[in-house]
Amino acid sequence: MKKLFFALNATDPLATSFIPTYKKLRINADKKDITIKWVPADNYHITVTFLGNRPPEQLSTLEECLSEVCASHSPFDLKIEDIGAFASEHDARVLWLGVQNKKILNTLKNDLEEKLEQRDLLHLQSDEKDFVPHLTIARLKNPKSVKDMISPFKRKSFGKIHVDEVILYESKMQGLFPVYIPLIRCKLTAPVQEEL
Repeated sequence: MKKLFFALNATDPLATSFIPTYKKLRINADKKDITIKWVPADNYHITVTFLGNRPPEQLSTLEECLSEVCASHSPFDLKIEDIGAFASEHDARVLWLGVQNKKILNTLKNDLEEKLEQRDLLHLQSDEKDFVPHLTIARLKNPKSVKDMISPFKRKSFGKIHVDEVILYESKMQGLFPVYIPLIRCKLTAPVQEEL
């Protein structure tokens, strides 16, 4: 079985625009003696749909679904701004950067999930939480308050990322933390529409 998810790559130019803040966050974390595992910049991504454990023989059908959806969507930009934490700033296990929740991103997600559902590859729960696009930058070994650590960077802008493909990743544990291996890449190939 492979642990799979569809995501947008967010390594470039974020790896560069976020570096000064990243260094300051690391210093703040060290001062407060918070044990954090920082996500390497080449692993930055925005999860669109989590699939969970799947048999390898489903890969070709997943690729078909992805190709069909990507052919009807055009590239777009997303603003990256703000720093936050799950479950909360007072009880943090994950640090994230905020991702603009654009209609075009939600349409892409919904179209992909509808296509997967048609092929019996996804069973959507009607009570699923609202989609909160985010980019994980760190994980904490033990839940801690990070309010003081991240408050200087609230609402800070880290520029934009250009989205021109969707990737099917496999998540594999290496030690305590996952690494993400791109299995299938698919370009968004529809002509760009002027945004209203």
